[in-house]
Amino acid sequence: MWCFFREIDWSFLLNFNDIDKAVFSFYNCLNDVFSRTVPLRQTVTRRFPFWYTTETRRLLKRKARVRRLALKCVNPDSVDEFRALRSAVKYSIQKDYNTYLRLTENNLISNPRKFWSYFNNTKHNSPNSLYYNNVCYENDGDIANAFADYFKSVFKPSTNYDIKNEFKSNCVGDFVKIDSVTYDDVVLAIRELKSSLTVGVDNIPSFIIKGCAEFFIYPLLILFNLSLRSNVFPYVWKQTRIIPVFKKGDAQDCKNYRPIAILSPMSKIFESIIHKRLFHQVKNLISPSQHGFIPKRSTATNLFCLINKIISSFQIGSQLDVIYTDFSKAFDSIDFGILLNKLHGLGFHVNLTDWLHSYLCNRSLYVYFNNAVSREFSGTSGVPQGSNLGPLLFILFINDLTSVFKYSECLLFADDLKLFSSMNSNLDAVLLQSDLDCLFKWCTVNKLHLNIEKCSILSYTRKSQPLNHVYKINDLVLSRSDSVTDLGIIFDTKLDFSQHINSMVSKAYRRLGILKRKTKEFSSEIALKVLYYAHVRSSLEYCSIIWDPIYRNKIEIIERIQNNFLRYLLYKKNGIYLQDASSSYLRDMFNIPSLCSRRDVSCVLFFYKVINGSINCTDILSAINFAVPARSMRNQGSFPNVYSRFKYIDRFSLYKFYKTFNKISGELDIYHMSPTVFKSNCFQLLYT
Repeated sequence: MWCFFREIDWSFLLNFNDIDKAVFSFYNCLNDVFSRTVPLRQTVTRRFPFWYTTETRRLLKRKARVRRLALKCVNPDSVDEFRALRSAVKYSIQKDYNTYLRLTENNLISNPRKFWSYFNNTKHNSPNSLYYNNVCYENDGDIANAFADYFKSVFKPSTNYDIKNEFKSNCVGDFVKIDSVTYDDVVLAIRELKSSLTVGVDNIPSFIIKGCAEFFIYPLLILFNLSLRSNVFPYVWKQTRIIPVFKKGDAQDCKNYRPIAILSPMSKIFESIIHKRLFHQVKNLISPSQHGFIPKRSTATNLFCLINKIISSFQIGSQLDVIYTDFSKAFDSIDFGILLNKLHGLGFHVNLTDWLHSYLCNRSLYVYFNNAVSREFSGTSGVPQGSNLGPLLFILFINDLTSVFKYSECLLFADDLKLFSSMNSNLDAVLLQSDLDCLFKWCTVNKLHLNIEKCSILSYTRKSQPLNHVYKINDLVLSRSDSVTDLGIIFDTKLDFSQHINSMVSKAYRRLGILKRKTKEFSSEIALKVLYYAHVRSSLEYCSIIWDPIYRNKIEIIERIQNNFLRYLLYKKNGIYLQDASSSYLRDMFNIPSLCSRRDVSCVLFFYKVINGSINCTDILSAINFAVPARSMRNQGSFPNVYSRFKYIDRFSLYKFYKTFNKISGELDIYHMSPTVFKSNCFQLLYT
């Protein structure tokens, strides 16, 4: 393949003015090379497991042949030969299976994500029949069309207008523009492309592009620049394959599936370049309240900002009313005309908006189900799923939402919106209701639908008689609850997090049970530890700075999960299951620190990243108080010590960071140490 690619002179692409014709010729050359170098194989049903070696298959066939002769009594020695072959086959199969297990363990060590895909019985099988709109479909083609009809139903018609005339009349400047793509841009984008066997409509897997990158850089550079010059995104790269993936509930209900979009890797390379160039120019325009799809921000930064507001409200004896909203199919409901108008308002050049209009419109989608293909349909609204540009376009669309609130504050994680305000009197509740009305008007103008039934109110207070105001959206009363799940963390009105810890522990036990059942034939200690870290411990440490407990009973409940795994690890190593083995002994034996210690380190590292800019959130940085101790003071720590008789203060991660870091501040330089050295020293000091 390399030899054929090396002989192609891609300069003929410079003669094209039509991007679609240029891309068509580009694919013709690729398909010609593939037809001469990639052998065609007919898919057949395997008679034997794929991990059988050629020798095992040969023995099985020979055993079957000798068995037939023995049954016919043609040769008296056939029975003895059959018995010998049967023993040889059993030995060979066991040998192949052991080899397969060792290879699997090594693969899981390097990529623990393969744990779920490796075991086929953990996957959900495709349904034999499907119901959509009270109609049952049993044929694979009909099922694919039913999925297509359902996925198409979420789209809405977009606004049609003359882009150029509208933009010329409201021109505010051309600050954001992309004139061309450089050679280095393409090299870096191909290097960052994930190597995968998954193929889009063009049937070219990404590992071929990465393996032959030196031959793809020049033609892709020509095509990308032609696309930008002509303000047209190639139609071939707008074709999308949709794979329906089961969520939960009834497997025969079409509405219990989500669409997973498979795009062409060429399109992903182009989009990643445009995304980087675009984000660099608009990052300062994005609201600081937005934490989704923004580098150096995360769910942890979003939730900490909320926690900080709640703690501040508790400290002054006030009440914080938080309204959790829910947009219905927000990513699929974006109106193209409104989006382009907003982008121009942000200073996008007219050529760039023309290119984005071509990128968004006339996208062709089809559903692929059990080798059956549905009829094609078009996405008339929304940002493309699975794309690099889609999330950025969405947060630019929703960016002006934060400016409509006059009396309250908000936090965003993509389309997840929280609106909150401190309640000192009924007037504060009236003002918050006013901002709710502004939210509904904004949704109406921007054609986004609020799922009011799923919107809820939580009043964070330690008062015995809180102020329970009735909030409404479009004259519909919002439900008031005692707890809510926000970005995977269960919050309650007292900020206790007991409900979250119990739910988290329950899920972790289920995951650990699956892990132990599926690895009962594994023998590699490293593989077992890697799988535990990836699939069990990670769920116990998600956003731990938010819910980290201070009570011993809660700490021990969490530690029992790891102790359970450590006893299982000891059993796999020595064949003895010691129920009464001490947790400290087991942790020292397998060099696994306690979960409590890891949470302490995680807390210190989080604020280390905030102080040094690895986490870019000005609200968190402004909340940190630095101590300048006098020479006569006994406390020479870098941060002030906070004392309180209230337990929620001790539980607050920022004050816990003050206390933890001041103990080791003499050994660590939080301002000049590199992240690797700081983390290593922090682990060593806190564990010892």
